Amino acid sequence: MKALSAIFKKGGKYLTVWLDYNTGKAELEFRDSLPDRKIAPALIGETGAYMKIPPGTNAVPLTFGPAAGGLGQAGAFEILTYGERIVAIRPVYGYKRRGIERAMLNRPIDESLAVLERATGNFAMAYTYAFLKAVEENPDEDVWEVRKALLELERLYNHFNAIHKLAGAASQKVATMHFHALEEDVLRIFSRLTGHRYGFGANRPGEVRILEPKAMERLRGIKEEFRSLTDELLESKIFIDRLHTTCRLTREDIMELDAVGIAARGSSVERDVRTFDRFYSYKPVTCKDGDALARLMVRIEEVEKSFEIIEGSEVRSVRSDSSPKDGLNLGLAEASHGDVLVLAELEGGKLRWIGLRGASRINYVAFAKGITGNIFTDFPFGLESFGLNFADADLWQGGED
Repeated sequence: MKALSAIFKKGGKYLTVWLDYNTGKAELEFRDSLPDRKIAPALIGETGAYMKIPPGTNAVPLTFGPAAGGLGQAGAFEILTYGERIVAIRPVYGYKRRGIERAMLNRPIDESLAVLERATGNFAMAYTYAFLKAVEENPDEDVWEVRKALLELERLYNHFNAIHKLAGAASQKVATMHFHALEEDVLRIFSRLTGHRYGFGANRPGEVRILEPKAMERLRGIKEEFRSLTDELLESKIFIDRLHTTCRLTREDIMELDAVGIAARGSSVERDVRTFDRFYSYKPVTCKDGDALARLMVRIEEVEKSFEIIEGSEVRSVRSDSSPKDGLNLGLAEASHGDVLVLAELEGGKLRWIGLRGASRINYVAFAKGITGNIFTDFPFGLESFGLNFADADLWQGGED
């Protein structure tokens, strides 16, 4: 079944992107109106349709955010409640809208790439990977092998970040600080490898720049620490109890909402761009329960797979002959929270139009579906199990005509 993956406004019409996760085949379609899919309003930033007020309710509306502890970034949720239980909820987009896409236009590729890296720093490797997939002609496999390793390294610290936040929500203070330290260790590896903690400047047109390859030697110790910490964390019955059955999504929910990434795989739906990425050989990790615990278990298994992929790659500087690819082209990358999508149009080697869609724009809606009916103290466990951020959700419209 094809998923509705993105909607952009271009030439006075809606440009829709449909993706078959089994084959990797994408279809682009210009439409006068939105397609009849539940995720369609959110893909253009309109989330009011998801706030359904039950008839006869005496629930009270409140807004959580845009500046509130527990959200991490400027963003908000509108919540309907009559006390402790969440009756209805919707994400509110737009607070992190910065016009990144327009700032990328009419520049040479390397300059556009430097702007894109700063759109949402913790997913910089994923966005640059997807962007270069869209705009590079004749990609060199050696270059992509290193880019793949950097993408998996980025996945590691984002997964560590999500686990440390889940542990923190359950007051598992020792585990919280240790997983936070693992995240910091990976960021320091990035700093030594590339000169920047988020890898800015590493992925360039036709090349990958690596400053200190020996920095990767620290990864072996991180893997051993991760395994030990994970064993201890999963022995905590209090921690497991807080995640079990919390913010549950069924397989049918995933299909109905076109959800992606961790959200989908935690509900036994194998949606992972790496399965049809020519530079990967990958089988997705899934779990059937669909709750916050299931999403955690998927992360833990994915960390192990990331270690394997990185250890099988030689991280070094690589350069190849490459040229920009004119026309409208699609690029995808599987980030830690789900796939990011780049639709780029080049003319004469310069970027003339671009559309960006992060997994957060889709999966905040999935989170809202799952957390409905839960109590407020379950909110952080549900939210952190998705690993989303609002900067990623607010990349959407592209260079709208």
